[in-house]
Amino acid sequence: MTLHSMTGYGRGTAEEGGYTAQAELRSVNHRFLEVRVRGLANLPQLALRCERMMREHFSRGALELTVRWQKDGEARPKRLNFAAARRYSQGLKALSGVLGTGEPPRIEHLIRLGVFEEEEPEAECLWSPLAAAVEEAGRELAEARQAEGRRLEAALTRELDALSPLVQQAAQLAGDEKGIVAQRMRERLQHIDVQADPGRLEMEIAMLAERGDVQEEMDRLNSHVQRLREVMNGDGARGRELEFLAQEVAREAGTVGAKARGRSLARVALDLRVVAERIREQSRNVE
Repeated sequence: MTLHSMTGYGRGTAEEGGYTAQAELRSVNHRFLEVRVRGLANLPQLALRCERMMREHFSRGALELTVRWQKDGEARPKRLNFAAARRYSQGLKALSGVLGTGEPPRIEHLIRLGVFEEEEPEAECLWSPLAAAVEEAGRELAEARQAEGRRLEAALTRELDALSPLVQQAAQLAGDEKGIVAQRMRERLQHIDVQADPGRLEMEIAMLAERGDVQEEMDRLNSHVQRLREVMNGDGARGRELEFLAQEVAREAGTVGAKARGRSLARVALDLRVVAERIREQSRNVE
């Protein structure tokens, strides 16, 4: 199954019953699923419905849904509050009498005082086009995340193909490490012209080889690489496990490099760590 990215954009528009709803949906990386809805502060019940829709379709990422709506072509329809207008008018007349100005209240005075107020939509009437717009935006976002996921999958596959030969090369070089340890110790003894007891020498060589043994690390590296391929070919949300496995590969490679006695193994261990870090970085964008 194709990997899905966590980044993308979707947009949807729908009309019904005089209402027009527009939804814009953006998604970026996040360790979990976080949904934010903007534009419905006065309609929390609709915001909650929108959030539930997003949680049904996506399992990871930071999603931001921005909603805009119109009624009969007006973005922010207003209505006249007659009760407030009468109250303000009476208050202005009383104020004029107290101050002795004799100036009657005018329409512009009432407008400045806010006799026109925003008309709240009928939630159920708005919900139908809003749900359709959000559904369309979510569908576009899912397609965008899937397209980006295909590119991520190609990149991760390329890195995995580079990782496997490095692990094999490291295993081969690790097998030669014992010979390198023995050769170096004998060369040092010859350099300082010391005759060592053969039994004691072999014991020291064995102890050094044991401290530098990386067989356990190589076994875990092979296991992690195999699991990486299994996860890549699996289903569902896989980004978090891919990131964890890449982190473990980098850690094991670091241990191999620290134990390495020869430059060749140390260099291959460093290459392993670099590739693992690239896999980890790419995995952070996988759902």
